Amino acid sequence: MMSADIPLILFAKAPIAGRVKTRLTSHCSDQQAADIACLLMQASIEKACQAWPGKVVLSVALDSDHTFFNDMKAQYDITLVEQCAGHLGERMRHALDCQGYPAAVMGCDVPHISVDNLQMAYAKLLGGESVIGPAQDGGYYLLGLVESADELFENKPWGTAVVLQLTLDAANKSGQKLHHLDILSDIDEWQDLVDAANQVPSLQQYLSVNDLA
Repeated sequence: MMSADIPLILFAKAPIAGRVKTRLTSHCSDQQAADIACLLMQASIEKACQAWPGKVVLSVALDSDHTFFNDMKAQYDITLVEQCAGHLGERMRHALDCQGYPAAVMGCDVPHISVDNLQMAYAKLLGGESVIGPAQDGGYYLLGLVESADELFENKPWGTAVVLQLTLDAANKSGQKLHHLDILSDIDEWQDLVDAANQVPSLQQYLSVNDLA
């Protein structure tokens, strides 16, 4: 039986205007994009703390001492760690290795993930099965592993529409099975944001107050 204290590692960037959610700035200012990033991260943290039975870890980049991160640590039962250098695959692998297996990593772009979906991921890991959450754009929003699997993080064109398929191919080649969670749209483009807003009250309120809806 696996340990019940399975960590969920949330990947987050400090909400610095001009450095986060830059693809949203076709419809809003740099500062508004940073504000939206804050809302997405907080909603993701809240959902994780509500639904994930194990510990929740916030793995941060750009500025680990940012006021927002300190506020989140004060408000929620989370552990704060700093991301290592390197491409996304190296950073995810390092974060998982540091926490120990089984463990899961998830972006803060899917605060609309259901409680059932998160609890399914946890249950699968607890039962000794790795999991992946496919994203509509061809990537993935969550990866949970029961053991280290370097091949899933190497030689992938991160940020492109083929990452999911290449990851599944690498898993199949090495004899690993990945249970598929629900397919979700992560929030990168403006339409993704609008579509998800009705499931994230704080986001919907922000868009309405700022005439961005």
